[in-house]
Amino acid sequence: MLRPSTPSLTAAVAAPLCAIALLASALFTGASPASAHTGLRVTGVSADGRTRPLGVEAAHPRLGWQLGSDGRDTEQSAYQVRVASSAEKLDHGAANVWDSGRQPSAESVGVPYGGRSLAPGKRYYWQVRVWDTRGNSSAWSAPSYWETALASAADWRGAQWIGASDPDAGAPLLRKDFTLGKPVAQARAYVSGLGIDELHLNGAKVGDHVLAPGATPYDRRVLYDTYDVTKALHRGDNTVGLWLGHGYGEGYNPYGFRWLGPRQAIMMLDITYTDGTHATVTTDPSWRWSDGPITADDLYDGESYDAREEQPGWDKPDFDDHAWKGAAAADAPKGDLHANTMPPVRVTDTLAPVKVTQPQPGTYLYDFGQNIAGWARVGAHGTAGTRITMRTAEELKDDGTLDTATNRDAAATDTFTLAGSAGRETYEPRFTYHGFRYLEVTGYPGTPRADDIRARVVHADVESTGSFDSSSDLLNSIWRNNRWSILNNSMSTPTDTPVRDERTPPAMDVQAYRDASTREFGMDAFYANYLKDMPPGTALPSDDVKSQYPDMAGGQVSLAWTLYEDYGDRDALESAYPDMKRFVDRNAAEAPGLIWPEDKGFGDWCPPDHRPEANDGMGGPDAGECFSEVSLVNTALSYDQARATAQAADALGFATDARHFTSLAADIKDAFNTHFLNAAGDTYGSGRQVTSILPLALGLVPEDRVRAVGDQLVRTVVDHDDSHLDTGIFGTRYLVDALARIDRADLAMTMLNQRTYPGFGFELSHGATTSWEQWLYSSSMETHDHAMFAGINSSLYTVLAGIRPTGPGYRDITVAPVVPAGLDHVSVTQDTVRGRVASTWRRTGTGLRLTVVVPANSRAVVRVPLLAEGDQVRTPAGARRVHSTERSVSFQVDSGSWTFTAG
Repeated sequence: MLRPSTPSLTAAVAAPLCAIALLASALFTGASPASAHTGLRVTGVSADGRTRPLGVEAAHPRLGWQLGSDGRDTEQSAYQVRVASSAEKLDHGAANVWDSGRQPSAESVGVPYGGRSLAPGKRYYWQVRVWDTRGNSSAWSAPSYWETALASAADWRGAQWIGASDPDAGAPLLRKDFTLGKPVAQARAYVSGLGIDELHLNGAKVGDHVLAPGATPYDRRVLYDTYDVTKALHRGDNTVGLWLGHGYGEGYNPYGFRWLGPRQAIMMLDITYTDGTHATVTTDPSWRWSDGPITADDLYDGESYDAREEQPGWDKPDFDDHAWKGAAAADAPKGDLHANTMPPVRVTDTLAPVKVTQPQPGTYLYDFGQNIAGWARVGAHGTAGTRITMRTAEELKDDGTLDTATNRDAAATDTFTLAGSAGRETYEPRFTYHGFRYLEVTGYPGTPRADDIRARVVHADVESTGSFDSSSDLLNSIWRNNRWSILNNSMSTPTDTPVRDERTPPAMDVQAYRDASTREFGMDAFYANYLKDMPPGTALPSDDVKSQYPDMAGGQVSLAWTLYEDYGDRDALESAYPDMKRFVDRNAAEAPGLIWPEDKGFGDWCPPDHRPEANDGMGGPDAGECFSEVSLVNTALSYDQARATAQAADALGFATDARHFTSLAADIKDAFNTHFLNAAGDTYGSGRQVTSILPLALGLVPEDRVRAVGDQLVRTVVDHDDSHLDTGIFGTRYLVDALARIDRADLAMTMLNQRTYPGFGFELSHGATTSWEQWLYSSSMETHDHAMFAGINSSLYTVLAGIRPTGPGYRDITVAPVVPAGLDHVSVTQDTVRGRVASTWRRTGTGLRLTVVVPANSRAVVRVPLLAEGDQVRTPAGARRVHSTERSVSFQVDSGSWTFTAG
């Protein structure tokens, strides 16, 4: 439906007056751009943690920027932000929305917008300049912008939920013709399709999002996407189309967020003409619908596409839709519509096969060399009705055919029926995805050419923020495999695996690998959305008793603190804090004597199976028992969660709460040691590796018992476990941290470098390109693309490179690398909200060379390890010695690059 509207006269009159007043205020603040110090500059501006975002829901968006400088010791002493209704106004110094004035502050992360109320669906332009501690000012940053979300149902201008009039329609096409009478200056599309949508305008898909809008608890929140469609519209006749798939429907696992209603959508086009007037196009029953070429689609089973059923031009003007049916109004979901603020799911890469075989006549087997989440794209030329079948899997059988065991009940099969067109036809799925390395193609007409088959890599398009390199090829491979597992399990939510018939939010897994993922990738917006859907104390979308356990549900407590620590995300912490308190207090009340019982939880989930049938790591029919040390693990995690809540309370200014949770953490620590520490004071619980690893890594061991517990752990590892790991999800995460605590990181390297079962090297020796769910190759429950063990990547950054934030958003940093025997070189970079931090060390003939990079507006304490008695540290000018021990010398440094040599 097309509706005209007019601009606000009030705003038009008020804006110039406001601009004059604010310009005068800006001139009063002091230095003009002409006095800017050329060595100081503003880079990397962001709003709400994103670059030029659309659909910002926050009433006071968080503004951030990074500083650049030609030299060292650059620190911000003040900033000034100005916001205007156009970039041109900013160019003329007119901040007609807000001018912060010069604010004495070093803060450059999470600075809240402080102006008047923001209008919905409007773009706001902004820029910032800063002053350093010497009084030099930067130039104004180039104008950037953010765009507000729709604030209420009224902002949808009467748009209605619509769908096919036939409830049995599979993946219907919907369309609407409309005419625009004037040239278009700006246009936005707001769309939500359930289960999954694809928006079209004038013959082309809009944007590059896939599997949109993403799974949420549909009874509480339904996401919509915002697109800039200015270039897709024109004066005259236009057509808008919607294509709907089942998505996370009735076939999806009940432990995930399921949409159980019909295929339906809501959409609004908000159009601004060049003369300033407006029009809208919205969904209503005047739309038309028809079946399309997708004859079946299921998240697990795959998609069937019959090109003979295509309707060319269905999304263009002048298409004859007289045979189409009228759309039906649909009931709105219970959940409110919210802007999708996550990194969109996209096709991020396209892989060519590294090997092609033909294990049977007419069966082509493609190896893409990497386990991925996504789908295959096929091109072919053949007669009408030719049916090409594509099946995916992670592994091959001994005879070279597809091994679908880890798919479990997911058919993971896509079919493409050719229309018989004169040219080459191409197909890739829209409404499904698979986890796979290998693709089987049957029914192909003739012999596929080299470029006929490709794999499409699909995941949330999170920015890569970390890099790791070392002198150990095996360690480098572990790092790389774990990164892939994190990506493949980052869709609209974190998932447990992209392979089998699950793909549900794994709260326990995220608890184990959150620290790794926030170092490897820009996860702030991704995890902030996850916390809205699964706040602290929620383990599964379904109502399940497991939601009370520290191992399954407590991870969101720690995650909320992690987002503040790593990104300075105060909004996420404030939003999660009430649930953090409630969860930790409830668990303290329900755990008898603060000790968790053995039958409530999962514990160190999936340590190695040592039964005879699993001795070679290949597994057996009953292999795969995964519960381990439930009471000890949950009690240790409850301590960590109480401590995180105390830190959150302190950061948010709740002093009474901070004292309460600090005291509670101390009480849990006392109860833990009383209950689990043996009489000799050197072993916890059963003595399995995790029983000492968690207490050492989390700080539960009394200081006077650290050496005894550490020595006993070493004996367990070396004598009992043959220097192999014997850990599950949490023991593996904290393995390196614990051994580094007792100065035995060398033993951790020995364990990680083992190539026999159990361990990462065993996986690599069996061709793994992602981390597995169990250390076994085969079991009753196994996938070879699971991120639960990827948490160990965190230690590569925090222990081997030694980079840790000691102030929110890396305002203060500690760089304290550990240099284990057997490792000659480590190089790490980490892109933080303040800029790049780097730590590179290399053994030399006489000692160690360490280079550290600290971003502008941050400062660091660098601890230089001494490898031999009597070593001296040669320091760069400007580094200030603050502490010395027999093992290290610490220095305070400001921003810049610093190289230390010890020997």
